[in-house]
Amino acid sequence: MRETGLAIATTVLLFAELALAKNKKDPAEYPLSAHVLAIDSHGGVSGISTSSYNSQTGQWTYGHGTVTTSDYTVQFRIGNLLYTGGYGCRKKVQVGTDVHARLEKNKLFILTDDGQTCDTRIRDVEELSKETK
Repeated sequence: MRETGLAIATTVLLFAELALAKNKKDPAEYPLSAHVLAIDSHGGVSGISTSSYNSQTGQWTYGHGTVTTSDYTVQFRIGNLLYTGGYGCRKKVQVGTDVHARLEKNKLFILTDDGQTCDTRIRDVEELSKETK
């Protein structure tokens, strides 16, 4: 009976250590710095959207039409590369700010200075020219 209790306690401690080792809000887990260049509702690189969000319908309105979340892109500059991601981080980041970032396969994981986390699927990667930086 005593051995079973010890085994359970050891298992609980092991899982607690694993959870702490992968702390989503630890800046050390996000070794890159990304600059938020644009949040756009057409998927282009032309600039910042002037949209409004209706929390009751979950729809974004842009200009004269309605834009669904799948139309949004968020653009991050890391070094001389421009990463265009999906809509996953659009509510957590602001254009013109720097955020902590981590790249894994085709995903970009973000940690903001106020402790919010998000991830976005990378849709496109472009090398920026020297004039664009």
